[in-house]
Amino acid sequence: MHEQEIAGMNFKSMDSEKHLNEVTVLPENVYHSYLGEYFLGQTDLISFGGGYNGWGGLVNPADSNVNLFLNAYTISNYSNEALTTEAWIGSILPGNGKTSPHFASGNQALKPPPMPKTDIKNASFISGKPSRGTNAFVRRVEPTTTLTKHDFQGMFIIPPGSSISLFFRSPGKSQVHARVAFGWWEEKV
Repeated sequence: MHEQEIAGMNFKSMDSEKHLNEVTVLPENVYHSYLGEYFLGQTDLISFGGGYNGWGGLVNPADSNVNLFLNAYTISNYSNEALTTEAWIGSILPGNGKTSPHFASGNQALKPPPMPKTDIKNASFISGKPSRGTNAFVRRVEPTTTLTKHDFQGMFIIPPGSSISLFFRSPGKSQVHARVAFGWWEEKV
């Protein structure tokens, strides 16, 4: 610190302090839950195989007026064989995605609980793969397990009119089932 800065400061002894301000530090996701901006939810069962693919994702509608901040995802593999999952950001997804009714606000103390602007969608037994967008990463999910990835702390920011999805490639002839869940918060743009 420079001498000029020190000269301009008024130091008080902690002994003479009459009131200390309490400060609470919250993790980002807890803070957004408190505000009613954090949500969690899951897809319906996703079925694929026999040359057909499937996907589950968070789709941020063009008119949502919010940015979506991904905090967590899980992939549950209900089959007896390993699955390969590709994460796609901002892609055009094949098939007609079905909107899931399985979601909740993280803050259930607010009445009524807030509703997300983002949709959880999934599609089963589709041909084709995502187009455009970015294939961000690939995950292998072992048989009859759930892969959990959390505390992204909003590092994936999805604007209105975009999406983040987990795309399942057909494992071959057999039919398999999976489910995807997400935790995210939304902030007005």
